[in-house]
Amino acid sequence: MTHSDTRRGFLRAAGGAVGVGTLSGCLGTLDAENAQPVRFGAILPLSGPLEQVGTHGKRAVEQAVADVNRAGGIRGRPVELTALDSEASPDVALEGYRSLVDAGTVGFVGGLVSDASLALAPKAAEDGVMEVSPASTNPQLTDAGRTNGRKFFGRTVPSDILQAIAMAKILDSLQYAGAETVSLLAVDNAFGSDLAAEIEANLDADVVANVGYDPSADSFEGTIETVFADSPDAVGFVSVPGQEHGVLDAYAASDYHAPWVFSAGMFGNDVPSSYEGFYSASLSSVQTEGYFRLSRRLSDIAPLAPYAANAYDAMFLMAAAAEKAGTVSGPAIADSIQSVSGGSGHTVAVGEFDRVRSLVDAGRELNYQGAASGVDLTDALEPLSSYIVEHVSSGRAEQLELLQRQFFQNGGDR
Repeated sequence: MTHSDTRRGFLRAAGGAVGVGTLSGCLGTLDAENAQPVRFGAILPLSGPLEQVGTHGKRAVEQAVADVNRAGGIRGRPVELTALDSEASPDVALEGYRSLVDAGTVGFVGGLVSDASLALAPKAAEDGVMEVSPASTNPQLTDAGRTNGRKFFGRTVPSDILQAIAMAKILDSLQYAGAETVSLLAVDNAFGSDLAAEIEANLDADVVANVGYDPSADSFEGTIETVFADSPDAVGFVSVPGQEHGVLDAYAASDYHAPWVFSAGMFGNDVPSSYEGFYSASLSSVQTEGYFRLSRRLSDIAPLAPYAANAYDAMFLMAAAAEKAGTVSGPAIADSIQSVSGGSGHTVAVGEFDRVRSLVDAGRELNYQGAASGVDLTDALEPLSSYIVEHVSSGRAEQLELLQRQFFQNGGDR
């Protein structure tokens, strides 16, 4: 697809718009000014290897918009959503972003992959548009999107620094992989290379190979041979759902054997037999009541793909921040989003935007308990989440240990 073709697709609102046309029974007697829609966007990969993750995220964002509109919208104004296909490409994401800005968008959910978010964050800050990513975990994003004392980039997933600490613990610990030598294998992009670097920085084990791979390559036999050239005791594997199959199929067809430690979100419901003995450092967010509430709303696509719950939280938080701020704009959302995400305020759960409005009208503080987690955002507008150590045994992923937020606040038990 050429950029001109992609541009035309964006201007046709490639992912569709949700909001105004479905609200005739909800908005009552709004005057003409208040009835002007509040425009939000979603920039997610809706095609290619990450299509399922992106489309489930899109559905979750649409559900958040529906929940907000069912409660009467933001400050009495309906929310209109335009969802665009990023194709997991920073260039395509930037092109789509520009079309959202031209349409008057105040905030958007995206990007999904870290490369896209790293490209989008400075543009969003420059334009005063709020960006909240449901899946970009690159450590560089902790300081991204800052201008004039405001931060216009937030995320509903924690920084990879936490994931690196968890994966290093699994690789090092005698109760888990107990490795003295480790090979690192990471998808060849900003997410993969930076997370691999953080893992290496936190390991006691010696790293004997640090290998990047292209998930679109025709063959992965050479990649596996490089990973196992020095007979590592374990492999630390950094990838995302949809980009792991080729390299893992090559491993399964080889004669090499060692435990692998996966990055978060890589264990699905069907665990291949070749994963036996593997570990993962997985976000514990799927255990929340909000997750099950969202799953019931989206039962036609359950089980939800990784980061769908985070996408719902990203949209709901921006809407709640705008409601509390009393002004619907990117800077207003940036100023208020941390305050509605946590603290000692009154609890607001998935689907409860009517409660958001009631509490704001009463001058009360909010504490959103999300679909993915409690989503208590730090000053960097990112959560400190718990991780679960998972282990594949007899074809099932078993949960072995919960690494609480305090574990990461202390830098791990090193």
